[in-house]
Amino acid sequence: MSLRFKPTRYELLKLNKLLNIAVRSSKILQQRYQMLSQELFKTRDELKNLGLDANKELLRIYRLFDETEEELGEDKIKRAAATTIRLNEVNVAWENVKGILIPKLSYSEYFPNVEDRGYYVLETNEKLDRASEEMHKFLSVLVKYINLMNRQKILSKELKKIERRYKALEYVLIPNLVSQKKKILSKLEEMEREEIARKKKIKEFLESRS
Repeated sequence: MSLRFKPTRYELLKLNKLLNIAVRSSKILQQRYQMLSQELFKTRDELKNLGLDANKELLRIYRLFDETEEELGEDKIKRAAATTIRLNEVNVAWENVKGILIPKLSYSEYFPNVEDRGYYVLETNEKLDRASEEMHKFLSVLVKYINLMNRQKILSKELKKIERRYKALEYVLIPNLVSQKKKILSKLEEMEREEIARKKKIKEFLESRS
């Protein structure tokens, strides 16, 4: 679509239609920007709070492993870690956030019984079992943290796109159309005055011949 319009009434109608669409689109983008900004601020707050809690929880679990290592020794801890069975798989689904599809990871909190975990139970103790369970539970927190990080990244990227489009409308397209509209209206008024003057001269000429 050409953004240059000829000084005709038909072209003026086309320009007005495009200008109305541009103004409405700008308002929609502005509203969407505000809506997504609120979602981004909410995500950042959740991410900050979860990060603080996760750090505290991870330190607690590390201390538990340190205590276990002091009782069992480093070699037994390493052997237990090497023989531990693979944990649950991470699945990926899609989450609709304000019209934006964002990948969402999910991780089952199910944990196998002590007998099914793979390491030799007679060589370990209850504290290692508890530390393993706590770490497994922490993986769910970590997956949630990753989801929030991913949501924040995608929302930020989408907001930048909206901002570019909004600025293109508000500072380039709309001012250009408004300027052209003024010029066309001025040209049409000038042409109308010339037409009136021409008709007046013709009328005066005909009257002078009669």
